[in-house]
Amino acid sequence: MSVAEHKPDGQRELRTVLWGFAWLSLVGALAGALLDRNSDLITQYFMAVQDAPVLLFMGMFFVTAAWFARNQSVYFLEIGLGRLNAVRFAWVIAIVVGCAILMMRHLAYLDFALSADEFMAESDARIFASGRFLAWVAPEWRDYVSALQPIFRLSVPENVFSISSYLPVNAALRAIFVVVGAPGLQGAVLAGASVVALYGVARRIWPDRPDAAAVAVIILVSSSQFLITAATPYAMTAHLAFNLVWLWLFLRDTPGSHLVAAAAAFAGCGLHQVAFHPLFAAPFVLFLFWDRRWKLAAFYSLVYAVSVCFWISYWSILLRMAEAPVQQAAEVGIAYFIQRTSALVSLSPLGLWLMVLNLFRFLSWQNLLLFPLVGLGFLASKSRNRTITCLTLGMIATLGLVLVIMPYQGLGWGYRYLHGFLGGLALIAAQGWINVSERDAGTQGNPSLLLLSSFAISILVLLPWRVYQVHAFVSPYAAAVEAIERSNADVVVIDFLDIWLGPDLIRNDPFLRNSPKVLSLYHLQESQLRDLCTNNDVAIFNSEDAPRFGLRIVADMPEPFASRMRRLRELLRKLGCGRAFDGRS
Repeated sequence: MSVAEHKPDGQRELRTVLWGFAWLSLVGALAGALLDRNSDLITQYFMAVQDAPVLLFMGMFFVTAAWFARNQSVYFLEIGLGRLNAVRFAWVIAIVVGCAILMMRHLAYLDFALSADEFMAESDARIFASGRFLAWVAPEWRDYVSALQPIFRLSVPENVFSISSYLPVNAALRAIFVVVGAPGLQGAVLAGASVVALYGVARRIWPDRPDAAAVAVIILVSSSQFLITAATPYAMTAHLAFNLVWLWLFLRDTPGSHLVAAAAAFAGCGLHQVAFHPLFAAPFVLFLFWDRRWKLAAFYSLVYAVSVCFWISYWSILLRMAEAPVQQAAEVGIAYFIQRTSALVSLSPLGLWLMVLNLFRFLSWQNLLLFPLVGLGFLASKSRNRTITCLTLGMIATLGLVLVIMPYQGLGWGYRYLHGFLGGLALIAAQGWINVSERDAGTQGNPSLLLLSSFAISILVLLPWRVYQVHAFVSPYAAAVEAIERSNADVVVIDFLDIWLGPDLIRNDPFLRNSPKVLSLYHLQESQLRDLCTNNDVAIFNSEDAPRFGLRIVADMPEPFASRMRRLRELLRKLGCGRAFDGRS
């Protein structure tokens, strides 16, 4: 009998999966290399500039790992992951992760909110930290609100108040840390909570396999997406933490844990978009019906029905609390939510292409071994437990929703719409680890050498490279925003349509206490522009200023934007309005 015939099934499956992901990564790298590195579509730009080199590296890693797998004595090495002290391991890792995130927040992300999504989370947090739910807009600025904040702003009748169009729980959590003077600590705390909850979930699923819990944690904490996203104000780290805490409580399966899980479910639905947490939890609730646990299934169904109804009515309730007229409050109620959602629905070839690029980006931002182990977890059909099945169904449902509603994620480090499932993927990977190590139980060891190699390379090679990429991308925008804020003009008008991601430069204090006020030229009416120029010292930030800070210029503006901007620029010229921007790079 040949040596190959003695190789255990688990090892053979692992080699097959490694070869499969090697080809997939190399195809992704080739696709990225063929894309335009100067593309204005940020999904394609990221694939070509940031992700293609990493995918090439990953492909080479998988090829090397599959080749070494031929030699069992080299490839398999017993390392005692199961002998770790459970509580100490989880908490030590959580603390180390939190400290690393705080360093990245300051050194790589420059304590900055890059995108308008992130800025609005910080803006709302400042409102909540002041003890208010809404920012009151002074009468003289109400006609200018759309120019002061063009995107992700709730359309409040008559612009009496200002607030983002995002649900408030993420910002409310951030407000706690704003009050203590350390808003960046939010991500570190939530990431640490994710680590502890993940370990708790894994120990509950596999009480006799502590090594599987350790593997799940190792996979999660070596994800560049997990670490870098936690250094930002995005709500996705909160989604991950709430999903894992909810799952931990749900699996404890006691009356008390289900009550606390219900509270976590209510908060999770209101983090920033109502759909994400219910899609995570829905398969677990459906299987309660399957198992005929009618009372518990009805309890969770009621919890989610009430939570979803409350949060889609949140803005209407908020305006009524602020004593807005009933008709005005109704304009941002359930009908408003349905209208907003239906307007996003689209299924096009471009959307499918964007989702392909999103998934390649997601692959390239994780631990090298995550998806091969996930593949093995899916192959473990006989040993797969209910939790793994539910996590898989939740991811499929989430991917289906975002494909139809929002395949374009815009800015983001990795693919943030699946961020809440990073813990779930780590658990599926742990199932894959159990599959390969159990079936190789009679051999000299398990594939710990491969696992530790992937961890070391992910942390020591890929993470520093990703941190460099993030810093290089963020720093020009941080410098430009700082220069705009230092301008000695009364008003800085941003002529942004020639500037790549130019709308993200427009940011003001939620209570408009900042000087200068920063406004979008495109969103000003001609009469408003005349009034501003008559009564204020106006500076213009445009495509002549942007390159000094390293910002890219968009060559061609689409219609009808171009014609409108030409009219407004011509009006500025006729009025002799708008001196040169006085900021310094």
